[in-house]
Amino acid sequence: MTANAISFCKFGDLKFLPERNAGLDPRDMWSEVRAKLSEALQANVQDASLDSREDELTSDRKNYPLSMLAIHGGPRLRLLLITFQLLEMEVRNISGSSEIVDGIRWLQVSTALIDGLIEPAFVKWIEEEQALENGQINEKLMKMISSKIREDDRIFKRFNRFGKSELYLDLIFFLRFGSARSDSCFDAKFLAEHGARILEDLVISLADVIASIYLELMSVDGDMSTEVVSSSLALCSLSTRELQKLRNEVAINWWLHQYFESVVSMYEDRFELYVLCRKQGEKPADNQAKRTNWRLAFRKPSAPALLDYVNISPFSLPARRTKELRALTGWRYYISLFLELSDIAMPFVRAAVSKVSAAVSYFWVSMIGRSLGLIFSGIRQSLGWI
Repeated sequence: MTANAISFCKFGDLKFLPERNAGLDPRDMWSEVRAKLSEALQANVQDASLDSREDELTSDRKNYPLSMLAIHGGPRLRLLLITFQLLEMEVRNISGSSEIVDGIRWLQVSTALIDGLIEPAFVKWIEEEQALENGQINEKLMKMISSKIREDDRIFKRFNRFGKSELYLDLIFFLRFGSARSDSCFDAKFLAEHGARILEDLVISLADVIASIYLELMSVDGDMSTEVVSSSLALCSLSTRELQKLRNEVAINWWLHQYFESVVSMYEDRFELYVLCRKQGEKPADNQAKRTNWRLAFRKPSAPALLDYVNISPFSLPARRTKELRALTGWRYYISLFLELSDIAMPFVRAAVSKVSAAVSYFWVSMIGRSLGLIFSGIRQSLGWI
């Protein structure tokens, strides 16, 4: 698949749906994200050294652990593009009947759409990488991957607990119908302004789930057979130790986010998103360009060609999240109570610490300091220094 292998679909006729707001065209969001991924994939094809920038990748994995950062740049971009294409196709194919607009029915449809994307996107990605690498598809590997995904639903449960379900549901509705839901947490203006970033975060989250499945299946503690693992694609160049370290970092980071950081984000009225940021870099010169010619020595040097790379970066999206706070249960609810208690108690704790610090400082300076001064004066007098 090339970067240009992207299909365009037209919106179907919609009936019994909210009127689309003028000037808010969801197709602009699709086009913006598609352009970023296409340009990045073209830059990766032209710059073969993109996969070897280990310093940048190591820094990225340390700042915000993601499973997909263990995958090479080219396969990672193709995974994002495949996930984006399937998401766009599924959203455009949502029925336009009046029953879909209902809140409960829409929750079921959109949740099934997101969960249902993981398996086909994973299978299509592996098939394409096999075709590019070997020119053929390992049917045995594909069957084992499909059966493994269907047997284990832990990844799906993890994805549903990201804490952004309402945001994703409202975005998908806006992308399909061009307007906000009647019971939406966010209005059409908010979705139109930040929809591209939210869409990027949804695509990255889905692709990261797929990458985590791949790393789990091919890791040392996976239950895949040695034959299948050895015949799989070399999409990751990390050593076994580095790979296990990254998986542990991702698992710990996800646990902290689920039970603590997501609750803090709700209280601070923000969403922590992952977005695609363009970054320009010079195109590497080939061997022909490095050869000098005396006839060209006095010519004005041409400007270096620039390539558009894409980096995954965190982004804080301000948004009111009162509805989600009221719906908290279990441990997350207790953590929210702890945050409230800490907000109440912290001023008193700071005041108490300040008083104690002042008392300790006075004790050391006034009492011990004077005592040491008297002892030193006595020693000087006894030695005849005065």
